[in-house]
Amino acid sequence: MREGGGGQEATVTRQDRWAAGVAVAAVLALAGIAVWIGLASWDDGAAPGGSSSATEPAPSATASAPATESPSPQAPTSAPASAPCTVEYVVLDSWPDGFTVDVTVRNLGEPLDGWELAWRFDGDERIENLWNAELVAPGEGESRPGVVLRDAGHNAALATGAEVTFGFVGSGAATVAPAEVRLDGRLCGPAPDDDALPDDEAPADAAPPAPGGPGTTARELYRHDASRAVTAASAARGETRRLLEKISTTPHAVWVTDASPATAASTVREYTTKAAADGGIGLLVLYAVPGRDCGQHSSGGVAGSAYAKWIDAVADAVVGEPWIVLEPDALAMLGDCDGQGDRVGYLRYAATALAAAGARVYLDVGHSGWHSPEEAARRLKLVGLDHVAGFALNVSNFQTTADSIAYGEKVAASTDGARYVIDTSRNGNGSDGSWCNPRGRALGERPRLVDDGTHLDALLWVKPPGESDGTCNGGPASGQWFEEMALELARNAHW
Repeated sequence: MREGGGGQEATVTRQDRWAAGVAVAAVLALAGIAVWIGLASWDDGAAPGGSSSATEPAPSATASAPATESPSPQAPTSAPASAPCTVEYVVLDSWPDGFTVDVTVRNLGEPLDGWELAWRFDGDERIENLWNAELVAPGEGESRPGVVLRDAGHNAALATGAEVTFGFVGSGAATVAPAEVRLDGRLCGPAPDDDALPDDEAPADAAPPAPGGPGTTARELYRHDASRAVTAASAARGETRRLLEKISTTPHAVWVTDASPATAASTVREYTTKAAADGGIGLLVLYAVPGRDCGQHSSGGVAGSAYAKWIDAVADAVVGEPWIVLEPDALAMLGDCDGQGDRVGYLRYAATALAAAGARVYLDVGHSGWHSPEEAARRLKLVGLDHVAGFALNVSNFQTTADSIAYGEKVAASTDGARYVIDTSRNGNGSDGSWCNPRGRALGERPRLVDDGTHLDALLWVKPPGESDGTCNGGPASGQWFEEMALELARNAHW
C-alpha cells in the first residue's frame, strides 16, 4: 500500500459490615471523599484496595441478555424505587471467545466531578480493551469477576440528568449482563424504555442522517489548506500552477501514519477541529496497523501491543464527525505475511473505538481487481460491520468507477446492504495492472456525496494525487511529493 503522508477473611456479618461501612462513609463524606459502601459486601474484592470476603456469597445475576440475540438493556433487579442513576448495558456484538459492549449511565443525583462505576461479571468475562473510561480493578495480572471503572478525565463532570457512555471489548462468553451496577456505590436502576414514554417525552433520534439518504448531499466535503499540493501550487506559475490547482483545490484525505500516539493524535485533533469549524466533512485515513504493507514500500505501523493505545489516542482526539477510512489493504492482505498479530481483532477494536468517538468509519477491503466480492464480504464479516458505516474500495488504486460500483454492489449484497465509498483520485484512465506510480493515469471524478439508489455513499479522493506510491517508476519514498506524476495526472484528467 502506498501511504499518503503523511484481597482478608471476614469475621463479621453482612449487617455488621454494612453498619460499619455507613458510619465510615458518613465521616469521610464530611471530608469530601467518595466512599464505596456497597462494594464492601462483594466477595470478589472489586472495590479499590482489593479486599475480599470468603464468607459472603456473590450477588447473582438474574437476568440474561444472550450475546447471540439483540439483547434488551439490562438493569439492576433490586434497585430502589427512586434510584440515583440508571444504566443501560448492551452487548452489541459477540463471537465464540469475545464480545463488545456499550454502557450508558445517567446520573439522577447531585452533579459529579469524577465518578466510578462497579459491577460483577457472572461468568468468565474479562475486559480486554476499554474506551471512554479507565479500568481500576481488577489490576494487571489479576483475574476476578469484580470490575471497577472510573472516568477518563474528559468525561469526569456528570451533571444531574447527564449521561456518559463508554464501551469495551471483552473476552469470554457474554451470556448475561451484570445484575447490579453501582455509580459511586449507589445502586443504579433500569434505563427507561423509550417506547413507554409519552410522545412529547420520547428522546429525539440523535444519530445523523446516513449519507445516501435524503437531505445529506447539502453537506460538503472539507478541503484543508495545508496539503503538499497546496504548497506546490502556491509556489508554481503559469500552466504548472493551473494543473496543480486541480489537485490543491479539490478536497482530499489526510493520512495519519506516525507510530507515535501523541503525534498521530495531534494531527487528528488539528484537522478535525478545523473541519468541524468549517462545517464540512473531514476525511482521514488511519494507516498504522501492525505488519503494514507486509514490508513493502509502505512498511511500518505500530507494534501489536501498542495498537490499541494508538487507536485510543486517535479516538480521543476526534472532534466532530469526520469520516475515516480504516487501514488500507489490511483486510485484503490478511494472512499474507508474518507480524500481523490479531489483525481482525485490531480492526474490530479500532472500528468500535472510532465509532464511539463520533467518526463514520469505512473499513478498507481492497479493490475490484483483487479478491472476489464474496471473499471481500467474508473478510468484512470477520471484523463485523456493527461499528462501521461500510467499506472503502480502490484506495490508492486505479480501477474505474464503473467497475468499482459493480463490485461494490456485489459486496453490499453479501453484507446485508453495507454502504461503501470509492477512491477516484487517480482512476480517470482506469488501471493498466500496475499499482506503483504507473504512467498514463489521470485524475478521476471530483469528490462528491452520492444519492443514486445504489449503496454508494460517496466518491472520494482518499489517496492524495501527487504523493508517491514508493520508490518505483522514478518516484521518491512513499508519501513524498512527486510533482512530475502530479502534473501528469492533472494533464490527463478529463475535466
